[in-house]
Amino acid sequence: MNISAIDLNLLVAFDALFSERNVTRAARRVGLSQPAMSNALSRLRALLDDELFVRSGRGMEPTARAQSLALPVREA
Repeated sequence: MNISAIDLNLLVAFDALFSERNVTRAARRVGLSQPAMSNALSRLRALLDDELFVRSGRGMEPTARAQSLALPVREA
């Protein structure tokens, strides 16, 4: 993967999604609309070839890949 091709705003969206576990709250947290946050999640999923977050009764649950990325993304 070419790191220069990554929109760094997607990492901000990922961190918010990981923390909030809810697309609407994550969008509010970073100042995006809900559709824009959903679009960011779609782009992340395509870029990383993983679902990253799946719907559950408790919101959006991170996949194993998302969990492994959470700390490095937060530190970045």
